[in-house]
Amino acid sequence: MRRSIFRQKFIGIGKRFPIRKLKNVTYISLLIMMLVLVCNFLLRLLLVVDITADIQHYTVKRPNGPKRIALFVQGYGVDDEIIWRDITQCIRNVGQAKQLADNFSQYPWVNVQPPEPFEFDVFISHKEKTSFVDIKSTIKLLGADRVFGSPILENEGYDVKQFIDQLELAENLATNSKSSSHYHSFLKIHTKTKVKWRRVVLDCLCGSPGNVLTVLQTLGSDPNIGMIAPQGFVVQRSINCANVTFKHICSTKYNAKEIFESSIENMKLLYREMYNKELDSKSDIAFSAGTMFWCRYEDFGAGLWLKIRSWLSVRWSTEYKADGQIEHAVERMFGGIPFLNNVTIAEIGLPAKPIATYHPDYHQLDRFKRWWSLLRHTTNGNLVRPLLEKQGGLGYYDMTDVNIRRKQGEMAKAAGIHGFMYNHYWLSNNAVMGKIPELMLQDGYPDIPFMFCWMNEQFPDIWVSFAEEKKLQPEQLYGGECDWKTHFTYLLPFFRHQNYIKVKGKPVLVIKHANKTDLNSTMVKYLNGLAQESGLNGIFWVSPHAKPSDISNAMGATNYQSFDATLPFQHDTKSRNQRNFWGTFTSYDDSLFNNVNPSIHHVSSEDFKSGITSYFEQILTRFPTSGLKEIDTGHIFFISAWNNWSNQSVLEPTDKHGFSYLSAIKSNQENTPLVRDREQFYKDYRISI
Repeated sequence: MRRSIFRQKFIGIGKRFPIRKLKNVTYISLLIMMLVLVCNFLLRLLLVVDITADIQHYTVKRPNGPKRIALFVQGYGVDDEIIWRDITQCIRNVGQAKQLADNFSQYPWVNVQPPEPFEFDVFISHKEKTSFVDIKSTIKLLGADRVFGSPILENEGYDVKQFIDQLELAENLATNSKSSSHYHSFLKIHTKTKVKWRRVVLDCLCGSPGNVLTVLQTLGSDPNIGMIAPQGFVVQRSINCANVTFKHICSTKYNAKEIFESSIENMKLLYREMYNKELDSKSDIAFSAGTMFWCRYEDFGAGLWLKIRSWLSVRWSTEYKADGQIEHAVERMFGGIPFLNNVTIAEIGLPAKPIATYHPDYHQLDRFKRWWSLLRHTTNGNLVRPLLEKQGGLGYYDMTDVNIRRKQGEMAKAAGIHGFMYNHYWLSNNAVMGKIPELMLQDGYPDIPFMFCWMNEQFPDIWVSFAEEKKLQPEQLYGGECDWKTHFTYLLPFFRHQNYIKVKGKPVLVIKHANKTDLNSTMVKYLNGLAQESGLNGIFWVSPHAKPSDISNAMGATNYQSFDATLPFQHDTKSRNQRNFWGTFTSYDDSLFNNVNPSIHHVSSEDFKSGITSYFEQILTRFPTSGLKEIDTGHIFFISAWNNWSNQSVLEPTDKHGFSYLSAIKSNQENTPLVRDREQFYKDYRISI
């Protein structure tokens, strides 16, 4: 009996499959088509499985869901512990920005625009010997939704080749997941070995959750801006290069036009392959030096780069040169293609890092229980009280409660506070009121970056206003080397803590009264030496309130260099200072204890917000012309205070202002000022670095 067509197709193989007996050509064509479809299906299936098992979670587009962001990390150097720490800090900040967007409604913010929720994937290349399993697990903990790895077999083409390969992976992912859209925007970074360059670029692009949210908000709302680069790193052919942060980016004469001359022929080749037409040799082009930037995906032209991927594959370099290679032309055209299509490349600077002074005093000490009682029952209508817990505040708390400290840290980070500065008292060779920081070492809360301010003074009079306590006050004595070593031994566990704020590997220590005549400069040098012996790079000394002349008179002019920075606080938030660090008060009112001649200076939440905005506009956009000091220190900005309730200087939510002061910080942190008109900006700042 004649075999059925189905039996012939699915049982007969090779000689058992009598194709030669088929007379109808239609059956042969049908069979070939079915085989092609099956092979194509199997290839797609293998590709999807090879990319990641996570693909099944993203099989359809969700029109009303969060927008999708990609982080493309070229990770040739991730085996280096320091480089890996810098890269993961960037990813951590993106993850924290995602959390802030997701949890915006957790607090009753005042006049703060809610950020749009997003999800983000990380594409990371790595050396073949590096464990991708470890990389993936670390990045997932930082908040990434999916992580895709690709081994680097040979480092030809450097980061630009790895990036184009990652683009192809992203495109295949979108195709195979049947998504009708690609990523909304992406961040490209790589493991640059030059430390200062790498850190300032990463700090600008992803140095804080606020900067990340600023970028995403801008790319999502301003159609004219399609790329955002680190401030001071954009090289534009028509603008003098003297204002670029790192001058060795430019030629010896700092002429931007000359940067393009060594690559112009290769740029023409690239343009011809992409568009099948010639690039005008006089075209004005801009790019981000260092090849790290944010970009709106649709403005980048990923398809154009994948179109010439095969053409580039035989032209990649294997030996590094400073300039003139095909990779340098590709780098310039990464920004050049969007720029030629009338897409603005904006610049974002180093983020502000607000540090709030933190008073670790409010717990079961008699004097502070009495303070809480006085504040709770005062009839002074000008004073503010803590917002009660049932209203979303922290209430009249006891800081030994770990949940209170946990909430303080979470609330501060949600508002954009970078860290806390603990008041540290060391009297009669002992820590006084050190219980709260010591508890923090044990339980980890508040979980936020921190530093110490050594309050080298006797207790204020209002603290000893009770007669029976005056006899119990320890003295502020500095002693000799034995005493200094005892003090350092106490501080060392804090200095070594992963959250302690450091500059150049030095823990930052503010000393309130650097102009004290009995403060020995030898002690500063001795403590620096102990820090170095303990594996630190020394101590980064900061003096608030004091003028350089005051310290010089007290410690000798040659010894003032022991201090790395000064910090004059300003009541008026609109006052600008040119110090390394800058700071301000929320308000100040000591009338709770001082009825004779109280010092009162109230700042409304509106004035506080406008003052912070003014500060940010002046400080955060002057970076390219202010020298390189801030690259190491960042824009650290001190605020007095987080919880100085006795003097009414507080950021914590109050019964009168609610979350207004914290909202002022949050609003500014998530709207970092950008340089949008580069030419006008440099006309206004004609200062060469």
